[in-house]
Amino acid sequence: MSTSPAPLKLSAGASTGSKIIMSVLALPFVALPLFVILMVRDQHTSADYPYYPPDHSPFRIEYLVLLIFALVGTVFLGGLVAAFRFRATLTGSVLEVRRTFRTRRADLATARVWLGSTPEYEGSGEHRHQTGRTIPHLTARDHNGPKVRLHLRTVNGFLPPHELVALADAVESGHREGPDAEQASRTAEVLRRLGTDPMIGLL
Repeated sequence: MSTSPAPLKLSAGASTGSKIIMSVLALPFVALPLFVILMVRDQHTSADYPYYPPDHSPFRIEYLVLLIFALVGTVFLGGLVAAFRFRATLTGSVLEVRRTFRTRRADLATARVWLGSTPEYEGSGEHRHQTGRTIPHLTARDHNGPKVRLHLRTVNGFLPPHELVALADAVESGHREGPDAEQASRTAEVLRRLGTDPMIGLL
């Protein structure tokens, strides 16, 4: 009786420590708007503290504070959801990458596979700049299906060697012909080399 291979959870995405830090940073931006809403509601229902000033102006500083923190909180929450939702697994030769709103899969044994890279940035706003390094990624596409992209390097470095080797094994487990076969062979070779010699220049 055959059994399905156990999924291998890949060490991609934010680490547990990063998720905790993001959660702590997001807490004030979520809690303060709730506090302001409760404060305004209490003022609105209090007979001794009318909701509007004597000139009946509808503008209150609480609205501005609420708007600013709500906007920043939305950004933080979006990042948190993306971080906690993200998951990459390899089951047999099938690579599955789950993101915030979608999950994509590709069979590395038969899909067209290739390696690429994108520039790495740090900072924000006017201080956002390239670090001079690149983030390598593996891309797979089943026939005319959607592309599945997996970053091979995180803030902690490249994926562990056994995960890179597992990806290489999955790529080499199928049969291809022509240019796709040559490209798959080169991709598997680089994946194996990244496990022992993680040089960005290889990409």
